Parts: sequence; C-alpha cells; structure tokens
Amino acid sequence: MLKVLNWDDGTDRTADTNTVDAPHIGQVEDYVTALASIEMSSCERDMLRVHANAPGREISGLKLAQTVGHFGARIGNKKYGRLARKISEAAGLPMCDSDVSDYLAAIFTLADGKPTDGEDWTWVMHEAVADALKEAGVV
Repeated sequence: MLKVLNWDDGTDRTADTNTVDAPHIGQVEDYVTALASIEMSSCERDMLRVHANAPGREISGLKLAQTVGHFGARIGNKKYGRLARKISEAAGLPMCDSDVSDYLAAIFTLADGKPTDGEDWTWVMHEAVADALKEAGVV
C-alpha cells in the first residue's frame, strides 16, 4: 500500500544517532517549530493529546473521531489528516509517497499506520512527534 514508509535515503538528519527516518518523518525540532507556528483548534489539540497519551501511542481513526465528538473512522482520519497536513507543511516535510488518499498520506508524517476494519486505520505516533508535543507543552 505504501511505496515508501521507512527507508534510508543516505542523508543523516540527526547528529547523535545512526538511524535515518523516511523523509516525511521529521525530527523533534521540526515538529516543535511547526507546532509553534500553526493555529490549532481545541479539537485538534485534543486529538494530539489523546493520541500521544494512548497506550503505546496507538489509536484508531474511530477513537480520534470520538475524541472530538464525531462518529465514524473516516471523519476521524479526515480531521486528523487535515491537522497532519498543517503540521507537515509548517515543518517543511514532504508528503509520504503512497497510494492512499491525501488525508491518510498526511497522517504518516505524524504516525505509522495500517488499515484495520472497514475504513478504519490504526495509528502509532512517531516518537519524535510525542517528544515535540511534550516540549511544546501540548501534552
């Protein structure tokens, strides 16, 4: 489903580790800068908080929708995707190269995902995003 999820492009974006993330995954400072520069609604903040605080930082689109008072996995993923796009654009991160919808592809800048039942997806937040949310005082 994803053409690129984790790969080594030969560019080490970190000075203190040997791991290289896919280009659509930022570093803590990328996300901190982005969070400081965008406007977020209380619903968007709630979605980030509940995701970061979920066991294993794992959550479904349905749970994200319920967090902001909506029903259905698709609406949760769409709302989260819009937020992810704002964050990724502010961080200067490229979109994940995928064959899924634009709003799902945007979420990959915040989390790894896999489809589950029906239209739902399960998302595991990148550690750098969780750390940035703490540093920025969102969680």
